[in-house]
Amino acid sequence: MANLSLLGGPKTVTLDYKETAALPLVSKDAINAVVSLCEKGEISSSPVVGEFERKFCKYTGAKYGIAMINGTSCLHSALFAVGVGPGDEVIVPSFTYWASASPIVATNGIPVFCDVDKETHIMDPKDVERRITPKTKAIMVVHCWGTPADMDPIMEIAKKYNLKVIEDASHAHGASYKGKKVGTIGDIGCFSLQGSKTLVAGEGGILITNNRDYYERATALGLYERLGNLPEDSSYRQYSMTGMGHKYRAHPLGIAIANAELDVLDAKNAIRTENALYLENAISDIECIIPQKICEGGKRIYAYHYVRYDKEKLGGIKLQTFLKAINAEGVACGPCGYGRLHNQRLFTDGDVFGKGCPIACPYADKDRSSAGVMLPVTEALAETAFMLAPRFEKPCKELLDQYAAAYHKVASNIDELKVFENEHADELKSVKAESGRSINLLK
Repeated sequence: MANLSLLGGPKTVTLDYKETAALPLVSKDAINAVVSLCEKGEISSSPVVGEFERKFCKYTGAKYGIAMINGTSCLHSALFAVGVGPGDEVIVPSFTYWASASPIVATNGIPVFCDVDKETHIMDPKDVERRITPKTKAIMVVHCWGTPADMDPIMEIAKKYNLKVIEDASHAHGASYKGKKVGTIGDIGCFSLQGSKTLVAGEGGILITNNRDYYERATALGLYERLGNLPEDSSYRQYSMTGMGHKYRAHPLGIAIANAELDVLDAKNAIRTENALYLENAISDIECIIPQKICEGGKRIYAYHYVRYDKEKLGGIKLQTFLKAINAEGVACGPCGYGRLHNQRLFTDGDVFGKGCPIACPYADKDRSSAGVMLPVTEALAETAFMLAPRFEKPCKELLDQYAAAYHKVASNIDELKVFENEHADELKSVKAESGRSINLLK
């Protein structure tokens, strides 16, 4: 009789995730806050937005904060704030969600993709430095999956070449590096508040900075109604009638949710971390699963729990086979959608705005298409990283033990995995996620 559920054996995970480990996406306190705004008619603008900005600044240690409609608008505003424009290059990893790179194109800048470190899944500072040219303006750091980048060498490179640093901290609400909250180490930090994040507004984002000029420029790009309230000596007040063509005002109902959830963020992160570490420790003897490495001085949060798969440690079994078997046991898991941006048409063709801009922009010193760019670690990680488990939002030791048992069961049945792989060879091609999203669960 087969042991693996994939081949007809008994299923290992029998507990229901939603009942055992999940929490409502929107708490009662957040619902009450939204209802209160609706009753007051504050559905387009509300003092709650400013309240959240001040609270988030206090939480992170930043001087200025701007809530916006989403994290992507925050990244666009940050790039504009530091002066990225036609012909300017911004170094960014391909191992990330598209919103880390596409706003560079929206400023008429040029994304220059760098490789990542195999162990951390985060941009490799040595490769960053290799890609700097006289046209380089900024570095877009991504704290991938909630794990802080090793910021010291990145900041040293930025200082050496007079570059600006934008932190995409969309996964990392509450993560820190050497005692400082991520988002406060570079020039500007940007956080998404989308519904799958650890701090949610449904849709929303917040930009933070300690630089007044960056704050005012970021405000000017998409929040025209605030420009008249800037200090009298601000050069951006003159645009208060028109703005600069974008409207990035945050939705107060969403921000009300985030404002309530911020009060319990640290407590929730502590539970998520405890659960994730419990699972990692429980399967630490499974050699084919390699956890994401955390740099010295880094304190991660578990926004998403990705690891790396080494098929040579499991008899050469393909990742797709392994994931199908794990999923059949009742584990929520899936392949990685990251690591393919440098091959996408937006960055390889370049004529998005006409006249060759931005990739072959007349202001660039040469065609900066990413076609043919070699990122060996990124491309390998795109094929070997996978989502180990969902976020466990409350104590659930019994479910975690079942997940660990499922991984042990699959890893100890190589012969059955080989049988399945041989019988389904045509179906088991290289692992490709259906999208570039952060979550791509098998069904």
